[in-house]
Amino acid sequence: MNQYGRRAQQHWQEFRPEGIAEIDDPEAFFTELGTDVQDEVRIRWTAGRLNAPAVVGESFLERAGRLQQMRHDAEHEVLSELVLLPAENDVDLEDDPHLSEVEVAEEQWREQHLHDLLAGRSRPGDFSAAERERLRAGAVPRLLELTGLSDEALARQGLL
Repeated sequence: MNQYGRRAQQHWQEFRPEGIAEIDDPEAFFTELGTDVQDEVRIRWTAGRLNAPAVVGESFLERAGRLQQMRHDAEHEVLSELVLLPAENDVDLEDDPHLSEVEVAEEQWREQHLHDLLAGRSRPGDFSAAERERLRAGAVPRLLELTGLSDEALARQGLL
């Protein structure tokens, strides 16, 4: 298990103990999650480096610092999306004055089912087409891949 898998496991032990208890093989789950996080950080960092314009007159140290910041930003994004998930029974949604009760309930439904998909407790085929679209709404591409809700994964399963 790599550093990301260990970090996820520690975070979940502290903030999502019920979620860990429901995972059949936590060691395999966090090992795979760690590998996925590492790959996604590498993909985003590489894309950022390739898309970043060259800075005329930039010194070696300035360039190294800029590239390191890009890597840090990519890592932060991926960790926020896939590892550092909110605590179980997080009440932040319910306290948000801008969300209606219906919107809060929808977000809680999505969060619960996405976590079930990530943990292997359910599969995309367990949901109707309308429910799959609700789950996909607003989700980042990597989360869709990990949960089997990407266009490619659904097409392979004959669900798209």
